[in-house]
Amino acid sequence: MKQFALAILLCISTFSIAQNTTDKRVISVFGVAVKTSQSVTYKTDVTLTLDNSYYGEDPYSSLDELLAKYFEKVAELNIDKSKFTEDELSYVSSGYRKDGTVLRFETNDKDEILKVASIRMLQVMPSYIQVKTETPESEMKKLMASALENAREKAEMLAALSGEEIDEIDSISSDYDTATYWQSPNTDSEYVRLSVNFTLK
Repeated sequence: MKQFALAILLCISTFSIAQNTTDKRVISVFGVAVKTSQSVTYKTDVTLTLDNSYYGEDPYSSLDELLAKYFEKVAELNIDKSKFTEDELSYVSSGYRKDGTVLRFETNDKDEILKVASIRMLQVMPSYIQVKTETPESEMKKLMASALENAREKAEMLAALSGEEIDEIDSISSDYDTATYWQSPNTDSEYVRLSVNFTLK
């Protein structure tokens, strides 16, 4: 659905010629640019608990023993143990009655996060993988310029269809947000979008 909506955005754009109180006529379009260069960080929480006995007798009677065995598995996968951080508050708020902890793992390596998520042990429960993407400011400036050029091309094409010519930019806005957020993995491309109004000659 998202890709369909984007296709409509790219192919049709938003076209309007309006008369405002100052007799200024404008044409409105959307410009887009695909983000191709981003840094990606992956995160997952792994819960280790002595409270988990879904599959029979608990094999580990102490948290230290469970942690030691888990990190043995981690070492077998050639993953740096120091990348894990304990979040005791998260475990306490989860409602388990016996000892346990939550290990948070972050990495920029997709293969590493998949290895961590693949560890299968009694009393160990991996959580969902989340991702956070960041685009360098220098790259974002290029993307903005590319999106503006895309908007100008659309405006020129649509204006020509109505026998008009565009003049200068009247207003411009963007959905760009400098904040970064953890979110579910998404294989769809990400875009920078600009909404641009051009005056007509």
